[in-house]
Amino acid sequence: MPKPSGNAETRARRRAVGMRSIEAVVHEDEIAALDHLKARLGVGSRSEVLRVLIAKADPTTITPADAAVLHQSAA
Repeated sequence: MPKPSGNAETRARRRAVGMRSIEAVVHEDEIAALDHLKARLGVGSRSEVLRVLIAKADPTTITPADAAVLHQSAA
């Protein structure tokens, strides 16, 4: 039986602790903001930055009006 690749082992470890991968489509300005925060926080990935932002956000304060701002900037 072939040995799993390093990536497969990493995915298996992450899944074991409840981590999942997603694809996100964001504007280049948002990527730049993530990269800036990544450097400022000293973390290893944009994913870590997103996890920090989600942890800091109070989901009860986010409204449909917040989402509407995204639609306006994309127009």
